[in-house]
Amino acid sequence: MSSAAAQIVLTELKTALHRRDRAATNRAVTALLDGAAPLGEQWRSISRLMQVSGELTLAHRAIDCFVASAADKSAARYAKVVLLTQSNRIREAHDLLATLPTHVPDPAGHAYVLGNTAMTLGDVTQARAHLQTALKHRPGWGPAWLSLATMVNLAQDPLGDRLLAEAPAAERQGPADLARYCYALGKLHADRGDPAATFAAYARGAQLLKSQTPYSRNGNAANAQSAMTGYPDGFFDRMRAQQTRDTSRPIFVTGLPRSGTTLVEHILASHSDVVDGGELNIVQHVAVAVGGVSGEALEQYMAGGGTLDTLSDLYLHLLAERFSGTGRVVDKTIDVSRCLGLIAAALPDAPLIWMRRDPLDSAWSCFRTFFIHGVAWSYDLAEIADHFRLEDQLMAFWKAQLGDRLLIVPYRALVEDPATWTARLLAHCGLPEEAGAYTPHLTERTVATASSLQVRRPINRDGLGVAEPYRAYLQPFVDAYDRENDTVRPR
Repeated sequence: MSSAAAQIVLTELKTALHRRDRAATNRAVTALLDGAAPLGEQWRSISRLMQVSGELTLAHRAIDCFVASAADKSAARYAKVVLLTQSNRIREAHDLLATLPTHVPDPAGHAYVLGNTAMTLGDVTQARAHLQTALKHRPGWGPAWLSLATMVNLAQDPLGDRLLAEAPAAERQGPADLARYCYALGKLHADRGDPAATFAAYARGAQLLKSQTPYSRNGNAANAQSAMTGYPDGFFDRMRAQQTRDTSRPIFVTGLPRSGTTLVEHILASHSDVVDGGELNIVQHVAVAVGGVSGEALEQYMAGGGTLDTLSDLYLHLLAERFSGTGRVVDKTIDVSRCLGLIAAALPDAPLIWMRRDPLDSAWSCFRTFFIHGVAWSYDLAEIADHFRLEDQLMAFWKAQLGDRLLIVPYRALVEDPATWTARLLAHCGLPEEAGAYTPHLTERTVATASSLQVRRPINRDGLGVAEPYRAYLQPFVDAYDRENDTVRPR
C-alpha cells in the first residue's frame, strides 16, 4: 500500500471512530494491516486503539508492524511486552522481556516488570530476586516494595527492616509511588502485629490516592439507580424469547472486590471444561453499544434496529479475542452488578454468581488493598460504606428479578464447607463433577489480582474475621453502613 492510499484509509478510520462504528473501524485497520501500510510510529497508536476496543488480534498485528518498522527494536519490543501483559498473556510477556537488554525501559523498570510477571506465574523466588534488583536501582520505590510485601511475610524477614530504612527515599517520590510504599508499610506492620501502625500506614496511602483520584458519590448512586431502572416483571422472559444464540460460554462471578470472587474463579477454572478468566472488562463494550445499562436504554437500542443477537455476538467475539477454542470462561469484572440487566438479556444462558462476604471484613480488605486499576470509593471508610449499601441494594434487586439464575455464595460458608459449595457451583454452571475443582490449589494457572498467591494455598478460614483487630479504627465505616440508605431506591 502506498502512502497516499494509506492516508485515504486513515481518513476512513477517523470517520468510523467518530461515528463509533466498530465494524467500519475494524475494516479500516484490517485494510491497513493487509496492505502493509507504511505507518511507522502510527502503528503503536493503532495497536493501542484496538486494545482499548478489545480487538486484541488486530492490536497484536499492529504492534508487530510497529516492531518491524521501528529503528529502536528493543524499545519497540518492550511496547509489545506491555501489550502482552495487558492482554493477560503473562508467560509470553515474561519470556520476551527476559530477552531484552536490562536497561529497557530502564534497569529498575525492567526488573520490576520481570518480578511481577514471575509472581503472577507463581515463581516467588524469581520474583523476589527481580524486585530486589529493582530496589537496588531505585531505593524506596513504592511499586517494587508493594509487590514484595504482597508475597512475603515481613514479620521476621530482613526485608522488613530494609523497608523501614528506605523511608527517606520513599518520601521523595511522587504521591502515587509514595502511596504504594505506604501500602507496603501497612503490610509490614500487619505482619508484625501492630494494628495502630498498620491502620495509619494504609490510611495515609489511601489519602494520597484519594487526592489524585476523582470520585462522585452522587455519580455512583446515579449509576446504580440506572442499573435497576426499566426492568419490569417478565422483562427477561421476553428478551430470552428473542435470543437465538448459544450464550453459555461465559460464567459471571461478581460481588464486591476482595469478597472471594478470585477463589470461586479458581475453583471453576480448575475444571477441565473451564479456561482461565479474570477481570475481562468486556461487558462495558456492550453497554457502550446499547447506550446505557438500564432496561429503557436496551429497549431504545432495539427500537432503533439493534438486536440481542448483535450484543451477544459482540460479547462472545471479544471473549474469543482473549480465549480461543470453546472452553467456558469465568468473567469476574469489577462492577458487573451495574451491567447485570444487559448480561441477563443478551447472554441468557450464562450462569451468574454473586459472592457475599462479612461487610466489616470486606471493608477492611478493600481499604488495605492497592487496586491496580484504581477503585476510587475504596480510599475513604464512609465512601466504602456508601458503595457497599448500593451493592446490597443491587444484589437484592437482581435476586428478585433473576431468581435461581443468580446464585449467591456466602464466603464463610464456602471456606467452611468447600466440598458442598463446590458441588453447588458446578451444578449451577452446568459442569460435570470433576476432582480437580475440589483441589483448586493444585491447579497451575496465572492469577493477576491481589489474590494471586492466596489461591495457591488450600482453601482455608484465614480470611474470616480479618477486620477484628482493626474494629476500633473502622467505626466510620460501621456508622455509615448502618445508616438507613435513601440514596437509591429500585423501581
